[in-house]
Amino acid sequence: MRAVAALAFASMLLACGVVASCSSGVQADTGSDAYMQIPGAQFIRGPMPAGSKTAPPVEQISILNENIWPGLTDFGIGGAVGPSATAAAIGLQGDHGYWIVLAGTPSVAAPTFPTYGVTAAFSTGIVPGNYTLVVRAVDGNGNYGLPKTQLLVGETNPADPPLVGDLVVTLQWDNDANLDLHVVQPDGFEVYWGQQSSQMEMDGGSYGYIDFDSNANCFIDGRDRSNAIWAQEPPPGKYTVRVDAASLCGLPVSNWNVQAIYHGKQIAQASGVATDASTRGSHGVGSGVLALEFTVP
Repeated sequence: MRAVAALAFASMLLACGVVASCSSGVQADTGSDAYMQIPGAQFIRGPMPAGSKTAPPVEQISILNENIWPGLTDFGIGGAVGPSATAAAIGLQGDHGYWIVLAGTPSVAAPTFPTYGVTAAFSTGIVPGNYTLVVRAVDGNGNYGLPKTQLLVGETNPADPPLVGDLVVTLQWDNDANLDLHVVQPDGFEVYWGQQSSQMEMDGGSYGYIDFDSNANCFIDGRDRSNAIWAQEPPPGKYTVRVDAASLCGLPVSNWNVQAIYHGKQIAQASGVATDASTRGSHGVGSGVLALEFTVP
């Protein structure tokens, strides 16, 4: 029954317009915190319902390439579903929800099956690694079929210059909030935008510094990323990384990801969510929530 209700609700909102309220007063969930966005589709929060062999299958998933990166737009996803399907459910495995797309008429590539075709975009929270695209066919009674999957490969944005440094700790988030990166070095010195290393100029950069204070004071720059960089060999020992939510800039939450790259290889990674509670308190030394710890040999 939950699947039937979800599909009926999605169809109603698609007919009324994704961002507009219907006469019933129900407001659509925009899925603004999802790592994959599909404009014009209806977002359903939570995991897809369990599929059934008796429901229509996904006949085909078609993409031009498997590479995705932060901020990528116009990523085409298409394919065909079984004859009794009226919609396709599309999402990234592990995302905050999935998208309902109504099935259309057969195409030249799939002349006997209903087809679907969307243009997806990916948030700035996407980090390098493998992602699983999941598609299920849905029939008119709200029954979900078995999933068909496609591997996607997350990479750095080709428009971004490569970061240069023996150690780089990167904080990325998925919207226009103001988050700050804090890294405590093995000697106890805490590097963040308000306190750059006093030894940076003396030793040519072997102690870390922050390259950019993105969205400072909610003056939105669209970067949504901050890097702590050790240009030369960093001091050995334990590093502690925290994420401080200076302000959400009017947003309800901000999803963040931190990764540590040492000599070009990822050695640590973590994700989390900043909420309104995260913005309270001071924003200096010792602020923020623990993201990860790692050791440089």
